[in-house]
Amino acid sequence: MMTADQPAERYAALDLGSNSFHLLLAEFRDERMVRLHTDRAMVRLAAGLDAERNLAPEVAERALEALRRFSPVLQDLPAENVRVVGTNTLRAAAENADGFLEAAESILGVPVEIISGIEEARLIYSGVMAAAEGEPTLRCVVDIGGGSTELVRGIETPRLLQSLNMGCVAYSRRFFDSGKIDSGKHNHFIRARRAAQAELQELQHLADDALVVGASGTVKSVARVLNEGKLDPILRDDLDDLADKVAACKTIESLELPHLDPERRPVFAAGLAILHAIFRELDIREMHVSPYAIREGIVHDLAGRQRGGDRRADTIAALMERWQIDPEQAQRVANTALQFLGQLNPHTPVGDRRLLHWAADLHEIGLALSHSSFRKLGAYMIEHADLAGFGKGEQENLAYLVRNQRGDIKAAREHYGFHPDSDLLMCLRLACIVHRDHVDRSIDDLQLSADGPGYCMTVSADWLYQNPAIEDLLNMEVDCWADKNISLTLSSP
Repeated sequence: MMTADQPAERYAALDLGSNSFHLLLAEFRDERMVRLHTDRAMVRLAAGLDAERNLAPEVAERALEALRRFSPVLQDLPAENVRVVGTNTLRAAAENADGFLEAAESILGVPVEIISGIEEARLIYSGVMAAAEGEPTLRCVVDIGGGSTELVRGIETPRLLQSLNMGCVAYSRRFFDSGKIDSGKHNHFIRARRAAQAELQELQHLADDALVVGASGTVKSVARVLNEGKLDPILRDDLDDLADKVAACKTIESLELPHLDPERRPVFAAGLAILHAIFRELDIREMHVSPYAIREGIVHDLAGRQRGGDRRADTIAALMERWQIDPEQAQRVANTALQFLGQLNPHTPVGDRRLLHWAADLHEIGLALSHSSFRKLGAYMIEHADLAGFGKGEQENLAYLVRNQRGDIKAAREHYGFHPDSDLLMCLRLACIVHRDHVDRSIDDLQLSADGPGYCMTVSADWLYQNPAIEDLLNMEVDCWADKNISLTLSSP
């Protein structure tokens, strides 16, 4: 517990959204989050993505310029107190955005995490709940972003999370690219609304019996237009009238609405069409407006990690229980792998040690589906599952370790967020060899060390005599690493 004379710990969240970038600097006082500084840049990243998912150079530069403006706020914070997340557009562009992401990290001093739509929804819900008051109640949270729309149903924690591929920038490009709303021949607003309704057809009961809460730019913009600049609730009848008014306009430029931010004008019609579709399909009569969204959710997540409440650890524990992973085997492999890592590099960063531990926890997850292909299936499950708290890069690195825990080491294409670490893989593979028979075994007589670009394993003759089957496995391991042009030398003291 923080005492009165201790400085409050500060956290920063940076959301690299498809429409705008948002920065939040906050601290906790008496367990209550206090926002110290916010900043926003209307980047419209999604508008710069071409058909091949390449980011236009001028849009990338506009985004980097915004990050240069944000970066001084992050300068004095520990890296573990900062989280930068990329959402829909960066998810789409990830394979072609290495250069942009590397430039962003160079400016900010911390990596950019690409998160899934479901993780985005979870963080949004966490942020909204941070501002919730009163007794716990069933809520339906709606957040219309630039590239995607997140909808969450839950009480204190999410019960159902959805991320739909529709957002105000994406729909502006798709339906309003000409700048026209009603061209006479076609009403683009009605087309956009119908397309959004089609996306929502399977979610018609999401808001049943729930308090509906909206968050972020589109919802706030509509609320201000309808409520004289205030973030009062959005009522269905008022929204219907506004939708009719906007649909009757000829062009985006001709939109004249009270309290509409000029920066929001280019995407307002598209965002309104999506919001109106949500009200119609989910039969919503009233939507409250939350002052908090994903940034606040990120800050709460960061604070939880620092205070021993890491959501990722909960996710790993839930996976182990769901897929009936042997906890004793997972623990013995984790302990031995971490002991090897300590021998190899006692100054390994906490994040790498944590990644190795989680890989050991999940190394047998694929056995629930297949004995012959459990490594491949386990890696696939980890990489493609919606793992709460994890970025896509973390999942890919975990999957790589699980896939290559033994046997041939499969080559993988490195890219931003994914850089296979041979130290971690070596330690996991050796630990799996030591405990291949699911037996506790001390490695006090084994010593792993770096040997130039390779490795040296010193093993006492007595230990090998007591464990004869392991000697053959270690010799096979030497060959596996040699195939990757990495030397592993076995020696006796």
